[in-house]
Amino acid sequence: MTISESSGLSRRTLLRSTAAAGAAAATATVIHPDVASAQPRAAAQPVDVFAAAKAAAIPTPEQYFGFRIGSEGKLATWDKMVPYFQLIAEQSNRVTYEEVGKTTDGNPYVLLTISSPKNLSNLDRLIEINDRLADPRGLSPTEAEELARTGKPFYFVQAGIHSNEVGNSQATIEWAHRLATEQSEYVNKILDNLVILLVPAQNPDGLVLINDYFVKTAGTNYARTYPDLYQKYTGHDDNRDWFMLTQIESNMNISLLNKYHPQVFQDSHQAGTNAPRMFTPPYLSPYDPNIDAITVQQTDALGMAMQRGMTAAGMKGVGWGMTYDYWTPSRQYCVYHNAVRILTEAASCSNLAYPQVGSGPLGSQESSISFIEPYDQNTWTLRQIVDIVSQAFYSGIEAVAYDNYNWLYNFYRVGVKATTRTSPRAYVIPAGQRDPQAVRDAIDILFKGAVEVHQAQSAFTAGGQQYPAGSYVIYLNQPYGGFAKTLLEVQEYPHLLQYPGGPPQRPYDVTAQTLPMLLGFKANLVTGSFSVTAKLLTEIKPAPVTMPDAPPSTGAYVIGPESYGVFQIVSRLQKQGIPTFRAAAQFVDAGRTFPAGTFVVPPTDAARQILQNQSRTTGIPISAIAVVPRVAGAQLKPGTRIGLLKPANNIQSGWLMWMFDQYGVTYSVVKAQDYKNLSGRFDAIVMPEGVSKSSITNGLNQNNYPPEWSWAFGVGEDGWNKLRDFVTAGGTLVAYGSGANTAQQLFELPLRSILPSDSSVFYCPGALLSQDIDTDDPVAWGMDPHHPTWFDGDRAYELTDPNKYPVHVVSKYPDSGEQLQSGWLIGGEYLNGAVNGLSWTVGSGSVVTFASEIAFRTWNRGEEKMIFNAMYHGPSQKLTPEQFERLGR
Repeated sequence: MTISESSGLSRRTLLRSTAAAGAAAATATVIHPDVASAQPRAAAQPVDVFAAAKAAAIPTPEQYFGFRIGSEGKLATWDKMVPYFQLIAEQSNRVTYEEVGKTTDGNPYVLLTISSPKNLSNLDRLIEINDRLADPRGLSPTEAEELARTGKPFYFVQAGIHSNEVGNSQATIEWAHRLATEQSEYVNKILDNLVILLVPAQNPDGLVLINDYFVKTAGTNYARTYPDLYQKYTGHDDNRDWFMLTQIESNMNISLLNKYHPQVFQDSHQAGTNAPRMFTPPYLSPYDPNIDAITVQQTDALGMAMQRGMTAAGMKGVGWGMTYDYWTPSRQYCVYHNAVRILTEAASCSNLAYPQVGSGPLGSQESSISFIEPYDQNTWTLRQIVDIVSQAFYSGIEAVAYDNYNWLYNFYRVGVKATTRTSPRAYVIPAGQRDPQAVRDAIDILFKGAVEVHQAQSAFTAGGQQYPAGSYVIYLNQPYGGFAKTLLEVQEYPHLLQYPGGPPQRPYDVTAQTLPMLLGFKANLVTGSFSVTAKLLTEIKPAPVTMPDAPPSTGAYVIGPESYGVFQIVSRLQKQGIPTFRAAAQFVDAGRTFPAGTFVVPPTDAARQILQNQSRTTGIPISAIAVVPRVAGAQLKPGTRIGLLKPANNIQSGWLMWMFDQYGVTYSVVKAQDYKNLSGRFDAIVMPEGVSKSSITNGLNQNNYPPEWSWAFGVGEDGWNKLRDFVTAGGTLVAYGSGANTAQQLFELPLRSILPSDSSVFYCPGALLSQDIDTDDPVAWGMDPHHPTWFDGDRAYELTDPNKYPVHVVSKYPDSGEQLQSGWLIGGEYLNGAVNGLSWTVGSGSVVTFASEIAFRTWNRGEEKMIFNAMYHGPSQKLTPEQFERLGR
């Protein structure tokens, strides 16, 4: 029985009532009331009897999988789901199957396009209409009206980005079957008026890991939930990648958004077991002002149509306007590309697929305007999750299908507003900056995000400032100028309290994303008009570089330490066994000054080949000096062996793995078995945010997991002591975030946390703060001395006993002045003069601690460079000026 039928309403009645909610909410934006009504304008297409019979032969999900979807203790697996989707597409003329690409682990990333046969045969034209409405420059209102009448809205729905939220991907099996086979006026009219883009698993790798492990452990005493990251690098953070766009799956997703320009993007999730049975928008405040007001209103209208549909179907415990806000682009690429983001969050059951049973009704029992009917039962099942997410989905597609003209014309209106912006005018990213990698990464992000990027062909003046040829110009009066603006500007998060004088209202994620501060480059806002001869770029290339002539035998190749991208070059030199040195002091050659930390490479043919290739690839310049300076320095240990502490399911370790893999760093995860001989395996060990003493000593309980997880089992106090011995015997430990607290515990570092615990007094939920950096310290070589630091509920310290260990302050917060650079901060004065980064000598080894998260989701790469500095410098051989002059010979 379908959900609409079980509600006691006919499908047609439910369709009309749900659509009316969306249409009524959108009344203010109706352009032509005579064509915007509660019913589709076009008549349903005649049924193709042969095609219907062929589709009817498709086995039901229960017949194909051997159980009803949502049955207790049962999960369909990806290796069965993919062939089923292929079968549906082969048998139905309403569905096409596309493998968009392969995921990180090599699984198929699948798109199902679902609509009427007529729409699918005319799909290229419908895409063309959407593309034209998305970029309305040169399109008249009359032409736009005609396109809105002839086009069809695109409704993109994805499930399974969080793979342990299993109900949504399971539900897509039934959605695909129903829409492919049901011969009813209800389904036919929706498909006549809508194109549905269905991604059944945004993270197929995680679906494989989670569901296969669940099936594998059936009938055992082991825990049923996969214990590690369910995406190789990001785990649960895979939905925080929507502006850095680092992951393969993120890039495949936005390629679809950029191609089809959907009006709606539904992102299907699950929340905790005690959450409302279903959340949909409207969201809590705040919303990013770079999201168009029409988009915000349509988000609210569609979310309320879903709420009405679920309530009309007799489903209780549904709510809106709680927990989730509309602020950060890390969670929503689509809204800066004119599509509403509909987040659905269904309450979870127990152990993925078993009933959640309470002693009384589950969830809050307090009724309010945004939570009208509390859930009144004490049991919640996977089947109920499938039912409620399905009702929300059908209510959503009904509302859009029955108001298709307004969805398309308002899509056009959002584009018009974006492309006719008059101020501010543009951002200019000057050429010749200290870190070409930072500029390249930023331009790559904008380019992937369909932002038009121009490059100046000659020098020009804008906003009273002169810029050289090669500077980048990002005009803001373009279709996706809002995406560029939100990434390049400083965030001013509103001061929101739970009640007047009360504690802060917690943001759902973080409050800042200013790329120039995160990466370390300059982007200048120009408010007025200016003239420049500029070329629209169709591809992004590294800045052109020229390899110098080979230096004499007394000289060397040198690479500046300013760019974080330089460690791509260092890792290649390491892998090829090319000796690599760093000057510990500033020096001058041929009138040019080179800063402390400059890399110095002996002039061999092998070195030249690597440097030339890497310089061309990265845009990082290589120089040559005639004479190696007589200054103190260090030689990097050949093949430096890096260990990464990665407890099971530690997300920040996963992000760091991604950076290491991108840069070709020689590293391995520290396994429980490695503690027997840490010094024999590693030269330096990195301890990220989230690594605690408990995660090391206790780890995974060996009674709850199969033997293949022994690498993550606890190592006890003996292993804890062996980690200490690794350092005192000469090893290097680099710790940040809560990992620094763990290092403090391990070595009894003389630090005192000085920040108030009362969030009404001090609060910083993911923002960029001021920082003073000692760039003479090897940990900070090449840094901008005032590069901001990322702070997300972290600590700040006072050094209580500077004599216990030899110690040097690498970075601290300014003694006075404005601590906030971008985002939200309460009580910044408590940071005045506090210590952040320190470099310690412990026994024969070294420990580097940063209280803040200097490596957060790969975002703050500008300061993440200090991790690379520390892990390579600690094990290096320190050289006297005489030894350095001879390059260790």
